[in-house]
Amino acid sequence: MRSFWHRFVARLQEHPEALLALASFWLSTLPLWFWMLLDPRAYRSEMWPGAILLLVALFLLGWLHPLLYLIAALGVGFLNAAYMHTDHFWRIGDLSVRIETTLDSSPGEAQEFFQQFVLRSHFAWGLIAYVLIALALGGLYWWARRQKPRRFGWATRLGITLPLVALLIGLGRSLLNAYPAVRLATTTYEVYTRVNRILERKDWVARALAEQPTLDCKAPYDHIVFVLGESANRDFMHAYGFDLPTTPFLDNLADKVLVRAISPVNQTMTSVPILLTKATVTDYDPYYTTPSIISDLRRCGYRTYWFSNQLRYSPYTSSVSSIASEADVVKFMTEELQLYGEPDEVLLQLFSPEEILPGQKQAFFFHLLGSHFEWKKRYPPEKALIPNPQDFTETYINSIYYTDQVLAEIFQLFQERSENLLFIYTSDHGEWITPKQGGHANAHPFQEEYRVPLVFWASHPEDLAPIAQATQGRLVNIETLNLQIRFLVSLEPDPGISYRTQVLSLGPGRIHDYTELPYVEYHETP
Repeated sequence: MRSFWHRFVARLQEHPEALLALASFWLSTLPLWFWMLLDPRAYRSEMWPGAILLLVALFLLGWLHPLLYLIAALGVGFLNAAYMHTDHFWRIGDLSVRIETTLDSSPGEAQEFFQQFVLRSHFAWGLIAYVLIALALGGLYWWARRQKPRRFGWATRLGITLPLVALLIGLGRSLLNAYPAVRLATTTYEVYTRVNRILERKDWVARALAEQPTLDCKAPYDHIVFVLGESANRDFMHAYGFDLPTTPFLDNLADKVLVRAISPVNQTMTSVPILLTKATVTDYDPYYTTPSIISDLRRCGYRTYWFSNQLRYSPYTSSVSSIASEADVVKFMTEELQLYGEPDEVLLQLFSPEEILPGQKQAFFFHLLGSHFEWKKRYPPEKALIPNPQDFTETYINSIYYTDQVLAEIFQLFQERSENLLFIYTSDHGEWITPKQGGHANAHPFQEEYRVPLVFWASHPEDLAPIAQATQGRLVNIETLNLQIRFLVSLEPDPGISYRTQVLSLGPGRIHDYTELPYVEYHETP
């Protein structure tokens, strides 16, 4: 055994470039072999020319100096691993939308996803091993090379390597752009540096509010309360037929209109703009050129409030924060009380009950953390339906049960202080759940990612009769929810219910038919 080891070391010292070739081959081609053999849906044959060019470039850089290989290997390995990780859990889909979502994510949300999808994922640890092996092979090459006298000096190596690398990049740029690591890097740069249309939207909305006249809503409501949940799948709500008593408040809410609804998108940053503006699944541009329902209510004479248990991200470059900024009063838990991830009851600390003025036009928008991952952090243990949950499904059920309690508190608070109340609850998107896995925002989504609750309640139930009649027994797409609100405050002659089954995965342009999507539990039809 010892003699074998000595012969092996001697061979390495004699041919260190073989180690460099192996390291370059491992780093540049492994993702393609993985996809070709195990995940053909992500594999594209046009990736191979870029992989070969990258292999040669890595070899030349390492031949010039091992440190250059190690630096390049760290970058390429990280980008390849990030690309494979994203594809494994969510599919790539529209890469620019994926990157926008990542750049728009808060540190707290990023930490939660890191814990779930990296620290607790065998696949993620396999990707880390892939990068470490590439670096270890490069380090071993450096050691072996130092044991062998160099044939070429620095000037010769530099004169050979740099022109070849420049030639490879110049001639093969279009081929390299198809390679995962290069595609991820270039797309990230494009997303980060391009003109942000949401910034332009901010200026447009400001001008619109300054120039457009006030609206005569003839709205009968002194208070409008809109509660926007998070990742709430109606399949787990007793009000919609779930076996466990997860929604005692909604179950007992008399004269409510309960709608079998689907969200237009399976992630927040695109869904909320569609829910609250004139944008739709097939036409997203009105989000950038029209104010939201919040501004409409302001023009109607309502004082508007946005209270959020989520993070602001950026006041204007985030699509959700851009809409929130249209309100007269905007408060985020992270800024007001320096809290993030606390159960949603903390939202009631953002204002005093005395601020709710009977007979005064006020519209309150509450943005919950709801059932957003990490589900066990979404509710206090003492308010769980299932003590000591044993899996993700039971934990998720507890989050739905707790949200119902939050809805009850908000409703009671306003009902006691309102002359004529309009109360609406829905969710930005749904969630697919199994005992061991769960999530949303997949490029190739499940139906469960779109199944959401939609609840209307009014002090005078007859106000809701047109909506109740139009939605009874039907599958409703809440892409036109803003029209229902406008209808209820007399800004529209018709509630504008959408029965379309077209939905988006991730962002604009990626249209699917909801009825044709795969599912986890059951297939839903209109």
